Parts: sequence; structure tokens; C-alpha cells
Amino acid sequence: MENAIVESVCQVQTEPVSNVNVVSVGNQAIVVPDIVRPDQLRFSLNVDVLKQFLNELSSIVDEARLVFNVTDGLVAHVVDPAHISMVQTGIALEMFEEIDWTPKAVTVSEDGYMTELGVDVDKLVSYLKAIKLKDTVLKFSVDFVKRRMTIQSPTGERVISLIDTTGMSDPKIPTLNLPFKIEVKDPKTFRGLIRQASEISDHIALSYDSVANAMWLDCESDMDRLHAQVDGDILETGYSTRERITPTGETERYQTKDCRSLFPLQYVADFVKAIPSTFTLEIGNDYPLKLQYGRTTYLLAPRIESND
Repeated sequence: MENAIVESVCQVQTEPVSNVNVVSVGNQAIVVPDIVRPDQLRFSLNVDVLKQFLNELSSIVDEARLVFNVTDGLVAHVVDPAHISMVQTGIALEMFEEIDWTPKAVTVSEDGYMTELGVDVDKLVSYLKAIKLKDTVLKFSVDFVKRRMTIQSPTGERVISLIDTTGMSDPKIPTLNLPFKIEVKDPKTFRGLIRQASEISDHIALSYDSVANAMWLDCESDMDRLHAQVDGDILETGYSTRERITPTGETERYQTKDCRSLFPLQYVADFVKAIPSTFTLEIGNDYPLKLQYGRTTYLLAPRIESND
């Protein structure tokens, strides 16, 4: 649980002893009878780092539960209201300019969990758009007693109320071993394909053709159609199971490297706006879409096509 930023403020370690918590603050051990959470949390963060984090969250939710972890920094797991898409993202501890909290004798869980805060993502995004700052450090002061967060910038101060996290979900990103994976190095071009598709339909099909060794994006309406190759470096081409109808009318399952899934276009369009650089894209046959870059993972459920 060692980290230069945390150690520069206060060394915090916990060891369970009987039914109490032993908290080490510096060289002094303090025994506390119950879990102690901070009354205040203060940190400084570059505005560009915060914008990227909020853009990822705002693509699917307007409120979020943020967990402060003394090993991982700020972490968020969110699911959209329709339970179709999920995002797991965070800001690494080394990205913070400064971190401090009171009281010093807080209880830290074995996994590094220290505290959490509920935030209005839309309010934060709106505020950052209004101040129009780039490459600037913002100072945050979170008062858990008064349930508010104060943001100080070179242009002024903004106070935003915290949201009660009771009842907020904490979804876990499932482990998916998807057969096809491609690394897309030009997100701008990929966004362009998504924009074209949005003029045609409200769903897109993403597929891999093993004969052509290529990934394709398809959508169509009564009059229009788009069939475009997704440019990138193919990293994995595993097998998946598909079904077909035999000449006798029976359903037959078979293994193939070809795969195809259909997805709601608006969800893809909203999230790819937040992708800043190279990302990986994974699909299977009627399996979720998985996008990854840095500390961020995005999952989107497929639309299962009828065989009728």
C-alpha cells in the first residue's frame, strides 16, 4: 500500500486485531473501536485529466458513485439506467497533484478503500465547460459532514452538493473471453464511421470475416446502406459457436472464426466521443461489445437478432 503521494501526506495502514481497528499514523498506533471515515478530503487535479474522466462517465450516466482508494486513486463503476452499457474507469493516484484528509486516523480496508462520494456528473461537466480552462490545476475540498464539494480555480470558486450514495449500484465488470480483438489506432476515423451510420439506422453490425481477415461495420435502412472496413491491427481471432439450419430443417451448432453482433448505435456514438487515443475493440457472436484503453473498460450488450 505504498505510494509516494500518500506517504507524503500520511502513512496509513490497518491490521485487524480482535474486533477493533489498529491504525498506524506515522510511528504512532491508534486503536479505534469502529470504522473511521474522513470528515474532509482535499486533492488537486489537472483539469484535462478530470475532463477525460467525466466525459467517460457522462456518456452513460448523470450521477456517479466515486470511490477513493489509497492504492488506485478515484475509481468509478457505472451502469446506464437501461442496464445496457457499463463503464469502469478511474484516475490513477499518481495523476493527483496533492491529496490530504482529516482526521488522519482513518480506517483503510484491505483492498485500499477509504471513502466514497456521490457526484452530479452533469453539474461538473457543465462547470468545466463554463470556465474553459486547459492544463490548469483545480483544487477540491470535499466536506462529508456538510455534504458538499468546493472547487477552486484561477477564475473563481464553485460549490456543488454531494449526492447520497445509498442505493447506488456498484456493478462489477464481468470477465469476457471474446474471440475477436482489434487495436484501432485512429479513433477519429472510427467516429466518422459512426457518424455516417447514424444517418442511416439506429443499429450497427460489427463483424469479422475470416476469409478477408477484416472487420466490418454495417448498417442499412430501406433506402441507404453502409458497409465499411474498420481499420486497425488484428490481435486475436479465436473461434466462436454459431447456429445454422440444415437442409433437413434441424438447427446445427458449429465452430467458426467468423463472428457478428448487432448493437444500438446511439450508445456506441455517445461513448466513442470520449475515446482520446488508441483503443482495443472486442466482439463475439451475439456477445457484448468491449472497448478498452488505459484504465477504462466499456461494455455494451448486443441486440439479439431473430432467426425468423
